[in-house]
Amino acid sequence: MQIGNFYFNGGAYDLDIAEKGFKKALEIDSKILWGHYQMARVYFVKGERARALDEINKEFEAVPQNFRAYYVRALIHAYDKNFSESEMDFRSFLVWAPKEWAGYNDLAWVLAEQKKYKKAKEVLETAFREVQQANQNPWLWNSLGVTQLNLKEYGSAVTSFNRAQKYASKLTLMEWARAYPGNNPNELESGLAVFRAAINENLERAVDNSSGI
Repeated sequence: MQIGNFYFNGGAYDLDIAEKGFKKALEIDSKILWGHYQMARVYFVKGERARALDEINKEFEAVPQNFRAYYVRALIHAYDKNFSESEMDFRSFLVWAPKEWAGYNDLAWVLAEQKKYKKAKEVLETAFREVQQANQNPWLWNSLGVTQLNLKEYGSAVTSFNRAQKYASKLTLMEWARAYPGNNPNELESGLAVFRAAINENLERAVDNSSGI
């Protein structure tokens, strides 16, 4: 497990070596905590979602008390466009971790994909109440702005995107890396740049709509 964790952004980044480490651990103890969970994350990052789903379901069987597995399974379902299943898993995760911003942010995204914009807005409003320093979180402000755009609340969307822009400009690469711990460290700068560009585009759309253009 230590070898797998080291090569899965714990000091180095090599998904194949990480996978071998986790596989070896599971051969020794098929019910080891985080074993199937980490395998699922590796497969998810590799884009092998069927294998990722199989592994995260095995984590539930082996360690049913590992509620963080709900988050990983919710992501897998979301990328497979199984949004109703994803929604249920994100909601289960938030019952366990009501103070973590990412659960709210991704649940809002999944709800928006189902065109449940009012429910997405309610989820984000809950996040701003429950999560520490949520009012400085660019992800939450951007998601709220997108939801407001979809609800045609253009003036509010402009405010949200301005706040998202402000706080995204202050994000460090280390903070970005903490938000995406399984991603390739060589892609941190490009990922952050894409996020900032998306906020800028969203703000332009909101301004255009609020001006009646």
